[in-house]
Amino acid sequence: MKNIPDIRDLQHILICRPDGCLSREIVSSCCYREIKKVSPRTKITVACYGAAYDFCQHNPYVDEVFRLPLREGLRSNSHWGPLLWAALKLRRKKFDLLLDTSGNNFLNWRLFKRIAAGDRMLDENNAPVQPFGAPQAHASEHEAAVLRLLGVAEPDKSYDLPVLPTARAAVAQWLEQKQIQKYILLHPAGSAPERCFRPEVLKELCSALRSLELPFILPVMPSCARELKETFKEEKDVFIIQPADIFELFEWVRRAALAVTPDTAVVHIAAGFEKPSLVFYTSLSACNAPDNPKAQVLETDKTDINVFNWWKLETLIAGFKKQI
Repeated sequence: MKNIPDIRDLQHILICRPDGCLSREIVSSCCYREIKKVSPRTKITVACYGAAYDFCQHNPYVDEVFRLPLREGLRSNSHWGPLLWAALKLRRKKFDLLLDTSGNNFLNWRLFKRIAAGDRMLDENNAPVQPFGAPQAHASEHEAAVLRLLGVAEPDKSYDLPVLPTARAAVAQWLEQKQIQKYILLHPAGSAPERCFRPEVLKELCSALRSLELPFILPVMPSCARELKETFKEEKDVFIIQPADIFELFEWVRRAALAVTPDTAVVHIAAGFEKPSLVFYTSLSACNAPDNPKAQVLETDKTDINVFNWWKLETLIAGFKKQI
């Protein structure tokens, strides 16, 4: 795109999120709010799928959410037919601009964008900003750089995290029944197997965290709930829960005294709520680091989140005693 338009001159824009990733959607959530601040009349449609779709459905700054025909991520030689059909549907809306900050350069994705918006497109092939995911800057700074190109002079990079009334009520009721006021939210699993705590490591981690004298709440997927309930069946201060949706997870994190996790989505949720956090990273960079002054990072083995320096862990835990 030779001449990048000012957002105030656009009536309808399409923002594409082809990865379906909740953590990416959280750090990018400032985009919609900041556009609406500068140009309230600009209509925003977001094309996404997965957890990102659920998240955008409840974002008050998003006017329309279009579900991309994807399930487990975009691949270079897959979804050709469904993607092109979706692009034709979107083309009818005659967007003034398509915005894509994903950095995805697969041929099927490039063709999808070309059909949906023609040459009215701003992506990393024609935007003079640092590529998304580059290690030199946080992911939210990339979104801010794109916003500045569109005429948003001083974008606020803070996250928008919707917590639904139903989620608030469900979590409040559970805590009242258990008579729990403060707790450690221990989220045990990231999106990849190498970023999931093994049950025996979780037990040791709980033992180390007991110096903080708080109960533990572990939000888990149904597939691993039975195993963890068996692992902690003798532990009276450990509660295994299964959140109904991502919004209940938001509320569990919001109420926690401390969030402990290897999952970047929970890392960014905790950052959005400015919660004290102990976060485990197999690969840390400025791009994916927690944008949270109350977070402490423990870097682990690059291939296995379960291998880390336990002495350093004890030191970090001791530092949280004053915060919580």
